[in-house]
Amino acid sequence: MSFTRIIALDRYNWELCTRIQLAPEQEAYTPSVLYSLAQAKFENLFPFGIEHKGEMVGMIMYGDFGGICWISRVVIDQAHQRQGIGFAAVTQMIAMLERKISCREIRTSYAKGNLGAAAFFEELGFTKLEEALSDEIVLQYPVRSKHMY
Repeated sequence: MSFTRIIALDRYNWELCTRIQLAPEQEAYTPSVLYSLAQAKFENLFPFGIEHKGEMVGMIMYGDFGGICWISRVVIDQAHQRQGIGFAAVTQMIAMLERKISCREIRTSYAKGNLGAAAFFEELGFTKLEEALSDEIVLQYPVRSKHMY
């Protein structure tokens, strides 16, 4: 049984995410939680909190852009990293996205040079795509095919 779950952010719990702090070496690669929450209000992004044993310890969000669902943030508080929480949260997000009829592909990206993110997403089963953004590596998750009945 997992003690980690992703939960929709709402007017009652979003502020708990603003307490999340990255390790200093991660701050160069990842926008702040507050920036991410603001970005979600103006773009087609959907933020979720990550709870572990009842405590808000992270944030994850995705966007659906024409059937390509992007996991655009995975942020775990530095005091809770390396415990499998991020892995559990992304696994739950992937399962949720695979159930969405509109989601034909799941992608993510990370900043070039972010070796921690590279290893993390590779372990989850993401593979690099040839196309890349200016300073990011783009990855794809092998979504199970969806059949219409």
